[in-house]
Amino acid sequence: MNVPGVFTALLAGFLSFISPCVLPLVPAYLSFITGASGAELASGRMRTRVLARSLGFSAGFTFAFAILGVIFSGGAMFVGGGNSAPWIGTVGGIVVIVLGLNMIFDLLRFLDADRRLIAGFSGRKAKGVAGAALLGFAFAAGWSPCIGPILASILLFAARQGDVPRSLILLGAYSLGLAIPFVAAGIFFDRAKPLLSFLSRKGKTVRIVSGSVLVAFGIAMAAGSLNSITSRAVKAGYLLQDFSSRAPLLSAFIGAAIWLASGAALYFPAMKKAKNSDGIEVARKKPSIRVILGFGALALALAELAGAFSLLGFVAGWLTFQGI
Repeated sequence: MNVPGVFTALLAGFLSFISPCVLPLVPAYLSFITGASGAELASGRMRTRVLARSLGFSAGFTFAFAILGVIFSGGAMFVGGGNSAPWIGTVGGIVVIVLGLNMIFDLLRFLDADRRLIAGFSGRKAKGVAGAALLGFAFAAGWSPCIGPILASILLFAARQGDVPRSLILLGAYSLGLAIPFVAAGIFFDRAKPLLSFLSRKGKTVRIVSGSVLVAFGIAMAAGSLNSITSRAVKAGYLLQDFSSRAPLLSAFIGAAIWLASGAALYFPAMKKAKNSDGIEVARKKPSIRVILGFGALALALAELAGAFSLLGFVAGWLTFQGI
């Protein structure tokens, strides 16, 4: 197992979170597990309860995903005679490509059948952390047209490993990618609500991006080139590391420029005046989360120039690390 593989699973979890089938329901999930209304969540007075029950909810779906990972990897070991058979990667890659294309073009209508067990909890409140965990398990057990293809891709990748511990690491990374934004959205619901609304409006774009990532991942699986991707990533990391050590000043300027560009992309659109119900532009009452992130990027750029850290050095270190 290598870090790029774990990062892929982590990214898949995040894509599941922002998928059109999950993101719009985040306020409802938070309300179910905390017993609080949207206004109470936005007040920020229930952060301790939200944190505890969000972690319980995350533990529930993590446990369910771990069970699926063990089942898939165990099945692959049985079929492959104890080793990951080469054809498993090929077949799995083809399936992932089909699932990715379906996310983009909606080709297979039968996958649109939404069987989330979460529907059974409609109108109920989770009782304590244990109830939140049960709700998380029910969420994971359901099959949704958005989260399903992404989860299936990670499960097929886990099956290709033919090793239960590695599969558990992959599914743990996937769960972490789904859990971190969910917990953060609960704790900072008052500030995250505009961002959640923005991502919800971009549901079609999210589907296209997620589907494209799945297609690329499926092609790599089918071609058996995942290992070569890892080796190329390591070579790129060493080249980047060598460049940073040879030209530290230029490296710092490049890193600062990246931070400044990111900050500008966040700050300037957020500074446009809001419009009221009559379409008249009005001044914003408080800075949006995009403005706050924009200033955060500026601070990181200044820290980069001051030599506090190196963005390129961090990326190089991540690419060359071969733990796990």
